[in-house]
Amino acid sequence: MSACEAVPRNCRQIRRCSKRPTSAKPSRPQPDRSDPSLLAAGSRSDETGSPNPDVPKGRSMITTIKRRRSWVALAATAAVIPIVLAGCSSSDNAGSGDTSTTGTAALGTANAASGAPISFGYISDGKSDAIDQSDELKGAKAAIGYANAYLGGVNGHVIELRTCQALATPTQTTDCANQMVQAGVSAVMAGTLAQSDSAVTVLAAAKIPLLFQQAASAGALSTPGVFSLTNPLSYFGTSAGYAKEKSLKKAVEVVIDVPGATGPANSLGKKVFTNAGADFSVLAVPAGTADMTPQIQSSLGGHPGLYNILGNAAFCTSALKAIKTLGVTADVTVADVCLGSGGSSIAGGYKGLKVITTLQLAASDPDFAAFAAAMRQYGDGAKVGPVAGVGYSVTLGAIRALNAARITDTTPAGTLAALKSAPATPFPLQGGATFKCDGSAMTAISPNICSATGIIADSDKDGKLSNYEVVDGSGIYN
Repeated sequence: MSACEAVPRNCRQIRRCSKRPTSAKPSRPQPDRSDPSLLAAGSRSDETGSPNPDVPKGRSMITTIKRRRSWVALAATAAVIPIVLAGCSSSDNAGSGDTSTTGTAALGTANAASGAPISFGYISDGKSDAIDQSDELKGAKAAIGYANAYLGGVNGHVIELRTCQALATPTQTTDCANQMVQAGVSAVMAGTLAQSDSAVTVLAAAKIPLLFQQAASAGALSTPGVFSLTNPLSYFGTSAGYAKEKSLKKAVEVVIDVPGATGPANSLGKKVFTNAGADFSVLAVPAGTADMTPQIQSSLGGHPGLYNILGNAAFCTSALKAIKTLGVTADVTVADVCLGSGGSSIAGGYKGLKVITTLQLAASDPDFAAFAAAMRQYGDGAKVGPVAGVGYSVTLGAIRALNAARITDTTPAGTLAALKSAPATPFPLQGGATFKCDGSAMTAISPNICSATGIIADSDKDGKLSNYEVVDGSGIYN
């Protein structure tokens, strides 16, 4: 049996697809002549003579290309950070809201779609020996069920969803993408994929839009028709944005001493913190260091106002113990994957930390109430938490943008045009933060990134999050 599934309109009965032979390796995608990197150096106009909006006034095309390529190289090194940190989306402690009082009323007034179907695809790494992202696909299906029953589908069109598990391998990721091409879907969604560029290559050749929740690989940032709906650099930029907001002038990044972490920290981390007006240094600590007191002690001479910790839960626990032991009063930001079972071994637990996360899972948020209700109604028993939230949010976010654009042409080309023309649209479960895929969010890095914002929240001693704040990334990514 294939990992692919076809989900009918009611999103409840699932028919597994028979295994299709993998299509021949697609030919190399032809260059998109609208790509500004293909324009003549020194020109601010495209080949029709119209001004190129991707090039800021007063800056030559060649300067813009060089700056963008430099940023893409830095951003691509950061693509491995989530894998280095945890190998999965986020901790179950990261703000899972109370769903006990959430009813179907949170879904709003019924507004069933009845028009001709539009077909979407969703690719997830799914369940493998290393990870279990099964609930991500269930989150995507819940978003489709909710949209078809309550949001009028996509501008009245009933949405059909085809899913596939990539299993974090290049071969299966390529196979999933080929299945989407054969199925004739209008767009493909994904959270993050371990082998994202395998999907990019196939879908770009077929001119099918690919929408990630987050992606910072070289292919995802440079290939036309591929989008990261949320900020893929948030683990670095959100902490820097927080430092800027709080006027913190010295920052130390505490990272695992492996190239996949220290490389991005020394390159991208330094750039965003410098742009935030903070002196920046990297404190690399070998993995498995049980007592980091000497390392943290060595950093105190510079009187840092902020520590940003990037590591898995065990690494973070050791770092936080040392910080508490030394009585450090600086602010501390951590990635949500830091939160695990080690809080009880830290004096005061996780209380007082500022946690960088990708979703706002707060029971008081109407968006979360709708998510919880949709998961109960259409989520096939999946847990209402971060993993399901990834699939739900990127799928519903795409639907919101297409509806905001009032899409009429549901072909892949029409879907791509609608996404690019959509106004700023609230991204689900991000506290009102918006995304806009017109190339304006991070012009210095890539037109494929649709948002420069990040989310930071307060943690209690057990790692439960509250007081979510949207952090503006303006000026951080220049």
